[in-house]
Amino acid sequence: MTEPLLKVDDLRVAFSTARGELEAIKGVSFEVLPGETLAIVGESGSGKSTIAASLNRLLASNGRISGGSVRFDGAEITTMAERDLNSLRGAQIGLVPQDPMSNLNPMHRIGDQILEVLRAHGAGGENKRQRVVELLEMVGIPDAEQRIDQYPHEFSGGMRQRVLIAMGLACQPRLLIADEPTSALDVTVQRRVLDRLDALTEELGASVILITHDLPLAVERADRVLVMYRGEVVEQGAAKQILEQPKHEYTKRLVEAAPSFMTTSLVEKPAAGAAAGAGAAAGGADADPEPFARVTGLGKSYRIRGQAEPFWAAREVSFTIPRGRTVSIVGESGSGKSTTARVLLGLEDATEGTVEIAGDDISTLKRRELMGIRRKVQPVFQNPFASLDPRYTVAELIEEPLKVHRIGSRAERAKKVGQLLDDVMLAADYGPRYPHQLSGGQRQRVAIARALALDPDLVVLDEAVSALDVLVQAQILELLTDLQRDLGLSYLFISHDLAVVRMISHEVHVMQRGRIVESGTPEQIFEQPQAECTRELLAAIPGLNL
Repeated sequence: MTEPLLKVDDLRVAFSTARGELEAIKGVSFEVLPGETLAIVGESGSGKSTIAASLNRLLASNGRISGGSVRFDGAEITTMAERDLNSLRGAQIGLVPQDPMSNLNPMHRIGDQILEVLRAHGAGGENKRQRVVELLEMVGIPDAEQRIDQYPHEFSGGMRQRVLIAMGLACQPRLLIADEPTSALDVTVQRRVLDRLDALTEELGASVILITHDLPLAVERADRVLVMYRGEVVEQGAAKQILEQPKHEYTKRLVEAAPSFMTTSLVEKPAAGAAAGAGAAAGGADADPEPFARVTGLGKSYRIRGQAEPFWAAREVSFTIPRGRTVSIVGESGSGKSTTARVLLGLEDATEGTVEIAGDDISTLKRRELMGIRRKVQPVFQNPFASLDPRYTVAELIEEPLKVHRIGSRAERAKKVGQLLDDVMLAADYGPRYPHQLSGGQRQRVAIARALALDPDLVVLDEAVSALDVLVQAQILELLTDLQRDLGLSYLFISHDLAVVRMISHEVHVMQRGRIVESGTPEQIFEQPQAECTRELLAAIPGLNL
């Protein structure tokens, strides 16, 4: 019998809170063999990331391992001296955290941050800069030689996540803990990165703990799957067995909720004979031929240090968003999706072209008029931790837009906050909590509740469900479609999850290198793709051929 590289036995983790001690992990046991990939799946808040933090003792200051054992290569982690732990972290046990913006220093260049990892562990050889370039190329960052000297804000969300993966792999660890390592990545880059992780496992005999809410991804990539629910392991076994023959009721719900191309569309299609490009208005009223938003010839360029020519993040982008309809933009990380969204939101100025909201060209509006537009158009961003002020409670965050726009009395706003928390499936006792006390998925639900506070006409959702486990994701998608039906809401939905895009969209645009290369209904795009990049995106969907 091969000795396990990692052996966790009856692990218990507790957190000190204002309401007393909370036991977050309740007697979890599992093993990871050399060269094995174990996936840990479960809903947001189930304890997946807490286990990851426990394995190299990186729990929050109010957390502690209250019982059990964690043995890495025979050495007991729970009682190990801090100096010995530091020699393990990074070198022997690599970590890819979930949130790139809070784990990358905005003041330091990307290359310097990876160099720091190599220097700390004496890795990389004599030419460490070349090793950094190789690492960036390995995780799929183009023009790595030039981009090594850029800062995190000059990278897209997906590219920042790839930098974290490069840092986790820098010292070729024997165990890599990957906490939602590809939640910010489009499927083609996700496939490339996970193929590299597979190669690492095979070449070096390294082990991987893959923490994910994507069950098809877990089944496709892992040897075994461990399912967690409320701090306990409810089921574990061979990956395909978990998918095909789930035993626990919770696992069955996860399997049923996982979006796939077999999932029925959630949206109401426009009635036969409706005007082309028109959306069905709320409550099944007559189709409205007038789009709520119109983007025409949009271009956005940036100046990059050391380059004479500007970099065009978006070019000649044109589309409309009819009232009561969902328009989705898909494409690889860095294809221009989020740039287009930021310009539409008025967060950045267009270099060329126009954006019209409710018939008004936003570039011509005065400040007070722009305030009115921003009440009608609300964003939900990809990274909830960066978009939520850590000094505000959940209730204050949701109430803030109501106060800014001077809506309602204090009592009316409190009632509205309670209703919004209920809408996004958060209990009322979440109101007094702060963002750092929530899981990633819970933070995203707060961001969605805040966006809905002003009863907007258009919500721009930039990877808004990528951090959610499949059960909460299904609930949020149903909520969004219910609100669309009841209120006539319009959505611009930006995502790399094509199965979700197919479920929620009326129209889909595929972007590549800043341009729209293909447009059509979900059926046209996914069943008869014309562009090569669309076919590549479809071919890379995890679990499609399981």
